[in-house]
Amino acid sequence: MKTIFVFFLSVCSSLYSQLPSREECEDDNENVACCFIGMPDRLSQRMTIAGMDEPGRRLIIRGEVKKSDGTSPYPNVLLYAYHTNEKGIYPKRGNETGIRKWHGYLHGWLKTDSLGRYEIHTIRPEPYPSGNAPAHIHIVVREPNGRTYYVNDIVFSDDPYVTPRYRSSLSSKKDDGIVTVQKNDTGVLEGTRTILTR
Repeated sequence: MKTIFVFFLSVCSSLYSQLPSREECEDDNENVACCFIGMPDRLSQRMTIAGMDEPGRRLIIRGEVKKSDGTSPYPNVLLYAYHTNEKGIYPKRGNETGIRKWHGYLHGWLKTDSLGRYEIHTIRPEPYPSGNAPAHIHIVVREPNGRTYYVNDIVFSDDPYVTPRYRSSLSSKKDDGIVTVQKNDTGVLEGTRTILTR
């Protein structure tokens, strides 16, 4: 009986963690699971969003993903990230499919290592041309059990749009997503963020 129960749990977990089909995601920019359609088969703890030919200020964000208790490292978590370019728009090449029709080509994936660590190499995004929000990097978490959701965006403490009012609007004070960046010896901006899962 125990073997049947374990098998049942395994099947349920597998079904729960399945991704939607490409067809289901073709015209759906609301289903966050669609962010993981088209990701590479092999992922490391490092994602590179913007190549060296992409204009903008180079940026590295490092950190850890932790379980909801705030202390336990969370290995094998998938992260998807996307952001605007140096002009504040989501740039596209014209051949994007699925959710990338909205997110553009400045996106990437990674999988946290055995200690929950991750690294994002990219450029610092700029605010939307409308000027109604801070510059930000969207982050979607996909836990090993298939739970998929947005966490607070990465925003920058020196951004003029990160006002006291903006800070008070954030849903999680423990993981508000506000990152302080500083230039390293080579002029690359570096910052750290711990991501807390739900």
